Amino acid sequence: MTVLEASIEIAAPPARVWAVLGTLDALERYDPGITRSKVLSTARTGIGATRQCDLKPGGWFRERVTAWEPERALGFELFECTLPVKRLKHDYVLTPMPEGTRVDQRMEYRLKLGPLGVLLDAAYVRRRWRAGIDSFLRGLKQLAERGPDTVGP
Repeated sequence: MTVLEASIEIAAPPARVWAVLGTLDALERYDPGITRSKVLSTARTGIGATRQCDLKPGGWFRERVTAWEPERALGFELFECTLPVKRLKHDYVLTPMPEGTRVDQRMEYRLKLGPLGVLLDAAYVRRRWRAGIDSFLRGLKQLAERGPDTVGP
């Protein structure tokens, strides 16, 4: 299992950061690797809500919310995708800071393909996904700092 962790400080209160992260169908507004995100489930929020995200330059993944603590924590687990991924989960923790909010992200994943997947991860995937996480966090910061009226489809 590969683990990637990252953090960012955002000059916005937890409520504003949550307004961005908790809007499940707004991911393409701040993640440059996503062309479209849409809620699949009847429930648009909370544990069990699901969404599909379409990737640049192609492919998609579907994930389910596994943790939902408004203004504190959010978690997802992939349940279907076009990627060579056997298992993937990612969690976000929001911590109030004097100047805003720190967001800590943790991703755990395992690729398909057995030993070949391990080599592929070490040679390429890990580095590419770390860059994607950094881009995602920068986009989250920019959108959350602009304000809640900029969030949503």
